[in-house]
Amino acid sequence: MPAPDSYDAVIVGGGHNGLVAAAYLARAGQSVLVLERLATTGGAAVSTRPFGGVDARLSRYSYLVSLLPPKIVRDLGLDFAVRKRTVSSYTPTVRGGRATGLLVGGDRTRDSFAALTGSDREYAAWQRFYGMTRRVAERAFPTLTEPLPGRDALRERIDDPEAWRTLFEEPIGVAVEKNFTDDLVRGVVLTDALIGTFADAHDPSLLQNRCFLYHVIGGGTGDWDVPVGGMGALTDALARAAREAGAESPVRAPAPPLE
Repeated sequence: MPAPDSYDAVIVGGGHNGLVAAAYLARAGQSVLVLERLATTGGAAVSTRPFGGVDARLSRYSYLVSLLPPKIVRDLGLDFAVRKRTVSSYTPTVRGGRATGLLVGGDRTRDSFAALTGSDREYAAWQRFYGMTRRVAERAFPTLTEPLPGRDALRERIDDPEAWRTLFEEPIGVAVEKNFTDDLVRGVVLTDALIGTFADAHDPSLLQNRCFLYHVIGGGTGDWDVPVGGMGALTDALARAAREAGAESPVRAPAPPLE
């Protein structure tokens, strides 16, 4: 193998981002080397066979596809499949001494809201709120593969003043408390804003808003899809696209020292 300094580009780490970069650079005619210290590429987006004697590949860490732009799939000719989830979440609780919960998933969602809250009010609020986020997703998601827009440029795309205020100016907790009255429903909505952020719903930094946006803009719809064969099916396709374009990717390769 040639020394790393004889390549146009050396990418340290063969996770999904590194593989995408390698495939694009190689397709552009650059000589590319991907250095990966593990036995396989894929990073956190890999699959495993957890059941002995059963040929079933399941995601090991990262497990859903949402923020992958279709443009990348088309540009690189990626061959992998996804399926829609029938259930997004189930949150158990006890109300009036009775075990119950909220199921979010397809045709059963409305009935689950009614059984939990005793009316259709929260479900109607849910429909309105996520209808708003879906419209924002349609306008914001394409910017992921475009030059990063400034605030004014993005504001021009989001032509709904209430949506802009809700998601980009005020803490997301304000809108959640305004739109929903049931604490469990509020908690389900806020999961996408608070998970992993160590923020609260009313944090003035709006860190929770950014986390929420990443969860609801995927694909321009907010959908989170299940990859057939686990996430490794996606990164295997990325690695294949990079190799076919001419990139080299030895595994268990030590990264060059940082200077």
